[in-house]
Amino acid sequence: MYARMTRFRLRPGTRDEWFRLRDGMKADIHALKGLRHWVALQGDDDEVVVIAIHDSVWSAEAAMPDVLKLWQRIAHLMADPPSTRFYDMTRFDTIFDTV
Repeated sequence: MYARMTRFRLRPGTRDEWFRLRDGMKADIHALKGLRHWVALQGDDDEVVVIAIHDSVWSAEAAMPDVLKLWQRIAHLMADPPSTRFYDMTRFDTIFDTV
């Protein structure tokens, strides 16, 4: 599996609109080919981290045009451009697998 981690900071005062738009995009996010899981994390400092787990590097790369379209829908909320990194996942376990 392969992970894409994207970070960006929201402009001040846009948190509620971010939540509304993010919730409205869930169907489009789930429709990304090869996407297995995703989570959006937000800190008190308005930094957002989105982690997307894909079934392969190929599906992660193939999804990027659609991912960029999703980011464009919320670009007006971003204080800075998103930065994206990709990670190879050698294992996908949870802490509960060993309990």
